[in-house]
Formats: sequence, structure tokens, C-alpha cells
Amino acid sequence: MTTGKRRHEAYLAFCKAHKLHPVAALPGLAMKQGYENVAKVITPETTALLCATDTLALGASKYLQEQRIDTLQLASVGNTPLMKFLHPEIVTVDPGYAEAGRQAACQLIAQVTGRSEPQQIIIPATLS
Repeated sequence: MTTGKRRHEAYLAFCKAHKLHPVAALPGLAMKQGYENVAKVITPETTALLCATDTLALGASKYLQEQRIDTLQLASVGNTPLMKFLHPEIVTVDPGYAEAGRQAACQLIAQVTGRSEPQQIIIPATLS
């Protein structure tokens, strides 16, 4: 199962647990697909739009700007420098990629040198 599919399923489970009724789409991961899918998922009652990646959010943001829709809170996963530079108002989730890379490298070195068995490490995400 892909990371995107897992994120989508977690989102749907969260909405169900909190009695929310999401409208969702599973586009590709390009900015163009973020742009093209916004109209499919927003309604006049929509107050927030959650994008699986910063790249999708950049496309969605362009669509919202062109349509002069400024009442939605946009959020995404990634916390990329480009997103923070262009749209500091967008809430982003930092999934901890840098720390995950450090931990993976340390674990690999430990395994190659015979000092450690593989272990699962959970890196906490943070809002940015």
C-alpha cells in the first residue's frame, strides 16, 4: 500500500471517528492535478482543504486565487521551503523526513557493522 493511500485511509478514519463528512479525491501528485481537482471537492460549505502534499497544495492555491476564494483554510503535508516562502499562511505538516533520514542512516550503519538488528522507529510529525 502506498503512503498516499495510507494517508487517505487515515484521513477517512479520522473523519468517521469525529462524525465529519469528507469530500475527497485521489489525484496524482502534480501541481496541475491539485489545481484541477479543487473544484471537484469544494462546496459552498467547505471551510478547509487538506492536500496530501505541498505540491498538490500549490496547485490548489493557484486555483483558489484565480477563483478569488479566500475563505478556505488550506493545509498540506510536506513543509517544503517553497511552500513556506510562497504561502506562509498555509498550515503544513512536517512529517520528519530529515530525522527519518538520519535515523535510517544510523540504523543501516549499525546493521552493516553487526551492532544492531532492524528496528521500527516512529518519527513524530509536527505542525508548521
